[in-house]
Amino acid sequence: MKTFDRAALGMKIKQCREEMGLTQEEAAELCGISASYYGNIERGTKTMSIATLLSISAAFSVSFEYLLSDSIEREDRAIVNIIEEAKRSGTVQFKKYLKVIGALAVVADRL
Repeated sequence: MKTFDRAALGMKIKQCREEMGLTQEEAAELCGISASYYGNIERGTKTMSIATLLSISAAFSVSFEYLLSDSIEREDRAIVNIIEEAKRSGTVQFKKYLKVIGALAVVADRL
């Protein structure tokens, strides 16, 4: 079973906050969460919901994929990088990429 590295995610979030010159309290307010909960997220002692992750990524103007890039396994990071590249191609092209990936998954399941 794959493990998720909350500490790595917390460090990435802390890095974003520090790059913006914010205190934990200011960052928590931007994210709409309590300062103590935010501090626990940065330390990697609390798990957050997807909604909170999205709130943090929006507050720091970064993608959630960017935030997760250090906390997921190498193979998963490669997939995240491909998805980010596809998103930069525009909505129509991104939808085409998703269809191709779906088709590949069907073929892979038959192997």
